[in-house]
Amino acid sequence: MIRLSQIFISLLFLLDLALVGAAWLFAYELRFHWHNRPFVSDPPLFSAYLDPLPLIIALAGVCSLLSGLYKNLMRSRHEAWRLFKGYGLFLVMLLGLSFFYRDFSFSRVFALHFAWSTLLFLATGRFAARMFLAFVRRKGKNLLHILVVGGGATAQSFLEKIAAHPGLGLKVHGYVAPTTSLKGALYLGKYRDLPLLIEQEGVQQVYIAVDAKDQSDLDEISFHLRESLADLFSVPDIQHSLNINPEILDLEGMPILALRQSPLSGWNRVLKRLFDLFGALVGIVLFSPFFLGLPLWIKLTSKGPVLYRQERTGLDGVTFWMYKFRSMRMDAEQATGAVWAKAGDERVTPIGALMRKTSLDEIPQFFNVFKGNMSLVGPRPERPVLIEEFKKEIPNYMLRHKMKAGITGWAQVNGWRGNTSLEKRIEYDIYYLTNWSLWFDIKILLLTLVKGFVHPNAY
Repeated sequence: MIRLSQIFISLLFLLDLALVGAAWLFAYELRFHWHNRPFVSDPPLFSAYLDPLPLIIALAGVCSLLSGLYKNLMRSRHEAWRLFKGYGLFLVMLLGLSFFYRDFSFSRVFALHFAWSTLLFLATGRFAARMFLAFVRRKGKNLLHILVVGGGATAQSFLEKIAAHPGLGLKVHGYVAPTTSLKGALYLGKYRDLPLLIEQEGVQQVYIAVDAKDQSDLDEISFHLRESLADLFSVPDIQHSLNINPEILDLEGMPILALRQSPLSGWNRVLKRLFDLFGALVGIVLFSPFFLGLPLWIKLTSKGPVLYRQERTGLDGVTFWMYKFRSMRMDAEQATGAVWAKAGDERVTPIGALMRKTSLDEIPQFFNVFKGNMSLVGPRPERPVLIEEFKKEIPNYMLRHKMKAGITGWAQVNGWRGNTSLEKRIEYDIYYLTNWSLWFDIKILLLTLVKGFVHPNAY
């Protein structure tokens, strides 16, 4: 599967680069020869636009690789998003480079034509490539004949993934297991039948997908496959462990399966930090009127300091001081200890109730973001004393600390804030960790602006 798909993906990569070059030439013809002819009496030399074309194509190739567009064959909607993201980055970088290129001034109308024609050409090329591949495979060509070994949840999940991605060109002849137990594939027999089935069915690849509890079967499976010439693949059982950013690592030729690790490493960490610094500065400037007005209002309506700091737990379980505008009386927890606020909480001051309802008490946390204790987006930080209780009651609770705590988060914009289900909140936090990207952060921030400030559960 991997080797054949790499050939197709490499051809697709070359096709995309050719289409970028074609879009550049098309934009030149469209701008200077096909329309607006009365307004362009003396069009620029073609060589002035042809000379930078190799650099344009190289830049497009780098941006498309960075976007992850050629990692694998994806569903069309995922592919469309990565295509838009990759070549959106390309057009932005190209615009930035144009400010430093002073030898020639390119037409702005040409640039607009190039922008829309690039996306049009690439989308059309992708659609045509998919249609061609589907046509070839309907004719029974370019298919890989495979056999699945295993009868548990791992094999079932693998079969469902194949069914959801017909573009991979994998033809499943059936599965082999001790008993018939799976849906979506034909039961062909037991492990001992493997040699005969591989020969009779013309199987090219065998996928061993046994559950962790059935690992003792591997010796028998290996024995029956010892003389087979089919390619062998192992599908690890990660169904029964909660996975965050899984990855196959290599240690001097020894493969290591990483099941749980922070999605923020290398350039991802740098990009998120730069994004946080920029966002914190913007937030401080935008909310500056509240930094002036709210402290005065707090002082006039209750005794005590304006700011309230509270110990919270963040990335990797490290505690820090989180800042808020004080919204409760100074003796709020003297009788109750550490507890969550509830509707109609008598400890909340009059101005505090308004601040908590509108989340304005949270805005000093932009300084936490600026210091590096927090991020703009991430799981909301909790108090250490409450974490000791929650981690015993809620499975996988501590996984939320694999990411820096945030002012807002995926759970919050979906309504899981305040005195709501902790289980659902953890579920959304873990979804965020598993699917993190800078674009996901931007989406959450936009949703926060729309529905994240005021919420019925904020009290």
